[in-house]
Amino acid sequence: MSGPSQDEVDRVLRLKSRERESHACYPCKKRKVKCDGTQPCKTCQRRKHPQICTYKLSHSRRRSASHPEITRSASPASPAAVVNASSDTPSRSEDRSKDYVYSGDNSVVSILRLRASDANESVAREVGSVLGLQNTFNSYPFMDSKTPRDRWKALLSVLPQRNEVLKFFHYYQVTAYPFNPILADMGRFESDLCTYLNAHSEGEFKSSDKVAERWATDRSIGHISLLLATLAAGAHYSDIEYPQRLELATDFARRSFHALRLANFLFRPSLDIIQALLILGNTLQNMGQSDAAWALLGTTVRLAQTMGLHTQRGTAHLPEQVKTKARALWSTIVWQDSLLCLCYDRPPIVTVTGWPLENPVFELQDLSYEAVMHSICRLGLDIMRAETIGLDEVEQAIGYLQRLDSVSQRRQPYLQSRENCISLQQNLQHLALRMHTSFCVSVICRPAMKKSPPQLVHPQSELLRSRAKGSLIDASKAFLEFQALSVVPLRSWSMVHTVLSSTLLLCIWEETRNDPECRSLQQRVIDVFSSSDSKVSEDGTSSSDSDSQWLSARHIRALVMLRGALDREGEIGNAENENLAAMGANAAPLFSVGPEGYMDMVNPMDFSPVSYIDSIMNVPLFDFTQESGFME
Repeated sequence: MSGPSQDEVDRVLRLKSRERESHACYPCKKRKVKCDGTQPCKTCQRRKHPQICTYKLSHSRRRSASHPEITRSASPASPAAVVNASSDTPSRSEDRSKDYVYSGDNSVVSILRLRASDANESVAREVGSVLGLQNTFNSYPFMDSKTPRDRWKALLSVLPQRNEVLKFFHYYQVTAYPFNPILADMGRFESDLCTYLNAHSEGEFKSSDKVAERWATDRSIGHISLLLATLAAGAHYSDIEYPQRLELATDFARRSFHALRLANFLFRPSLDIIQALLILGNTLQNMGQSDAAWALLGTTVRLAQTMGLHTQRGTAHLPEQVKTKARALWSTIVWQDSLLCLCYDRPPIVTVTGWPLENPVFELQDLSYEAVMHSICRLGLDIMRAETIGLDEVEQAIGYLQRLDSVSQRRQPYLQSRENCISLQQNLQHLALRMHTSFCVSVICRPAMKKSPPQLVHPQSELLRSRAKGSLIDASKAFLEFQALSVVPLRSWSMVHTVLSSTLLLCIWEETRNDPECRSLQQRVIDVFSSSDSKVSEDGTSSSDSDSQWLSARHIRALVMLRGALDREGEIGNAENENLAAMGANAAPLFSVGPEGYMDMVNPMDFSPVSYIDSIMNVPLFDFTQESGFME
């Protein structure tokens, strides 16, 4: 046989060369690890970055011929590349990342993962469990659901019924959400809600013996807990009479908490679980249980930090659309913590340094209600964390006011002036923002309300005193206008707190206590709360209407104190006085009501108005004096 020709030799060599070409995606080739050639490959999925799994263009033509079902993307940085590369919805990406636990750059886990190679890749991946830095319980260990069927039966006992969803979600969507948008993606939630209602009508939840697999996962149960949380908030803002409203809201909240346990929330948190906890905490707060809401918020923040929501690096492994949702959710957590901290004068636990500020926020005009509220809450964190040692309080306050004014000047027109409001919703958001802004100004200006020796009065104190007076008056006016249009201010703890603290300061501050306009506002605020309380019918039985309103013990105390101060001036009727005294009777363990119907109090003129109001609003609810021993 004659030898092969040169052309034949060259052809065989080219074929062999092609066989040796790398079939790995770029990340696997770069790190010299095994790649299975799928899109995204299993290695990229395991390493939590499926969105960057891509192949060179020179390879994509040949691979597409053998695998026509696979579509490559030329650039992993483009939005299309992210969608095509993952070919997953955000929920599936969340499921893939359910075992992710955030660790800082200096942790052993992060260092080992960063330096991982073929030899120690598996060790780096499992180091969290090896070092005891990762949860291992796959089900909630503090309840008795031993089998999947037990858990399914427990879930069926708390599932929201169709009529409950149709009735109370509407109240949440229209009344609660616009003023406190905790849901990070309302459109996606509504789509999932439709899926749930369709499944309910098709009988997927009828059998307790047959487990519907798609609804029995941690993620699905977490979503159901979120749905129940929105129903609890919706029931609180509904038009049902107070006793039944309280019972319904409490029942929905209880069922939501039970679903959270079934979803193993403490050991396997998710975005839906974080949102459910936030809404439940806010509902507890609006029901007057602000201390419980404060404690629950601490747990919520820690779970969110476990997921890495507090930092951009912690969400880098997520697709872009999920990353956007995570950032919005952390901003909402900052919102909740900031407002509670300002009301309680307690240190915040959230941080904002992990997410870089978007520069345009300082330059954009026509800021929305939500954007302005986020800016106010960030300012609130700075106020609560300010180091005043060696710094001038007045100068700091002036700086804070300038920052707040800068944001206020760039609001949308309807948020700046009510004359620009063209819808009911715009009117309500305008008034809500006025209340929040006024409260923030009053907190900033409190150094000017403190009693200081004449020789220590700062030259710019007069400016702060003027702004303080204007903010207290405007908070009361905005509340009165708001409650005429909606139940929101009477059922939102933060707004009740704002108007009562503002009205009390107007009553006891020497700048305002003798002002006729201020006294008129105080009277009108008292009238609103008096008329919303339970009434006694002609036959002597207690009755209430749909506008009847709870008041927390601290707020009852503040209202009775205000009534007492005005009563001493002889401007309050006896009938209304008795009505408030009855309210105070429910909070008897915290304070005593005198025979005239108001609390016996010391002379407020002997104290700083700020110190005096703190003594009223921050009465301890816990008695630690009896904890010397067990059963003593």
